[in-house]
Amino acid sequence: MAKRKIAVSSDVYTAVLALAFLAVLATAVFAAYQCGTQYGWESLFRVVTTVK
Repeated sequence: MAKRKIAVSSDVYTAVLALAFLAVLATAVFAAYQCGTQYGWESLFRVVTTVK
């Protein structure tokens, strides 16, 4: 059985997607942290519970 060669471009695309995901995640965490520190953590959770 022949071994499959791993395409380098596939690894590059995976790395770019991983970096993009981490950037979005870091932005969401940063925004939540800033809102929590500025307006108080109770208000952050109150907004989430009142939307339901």
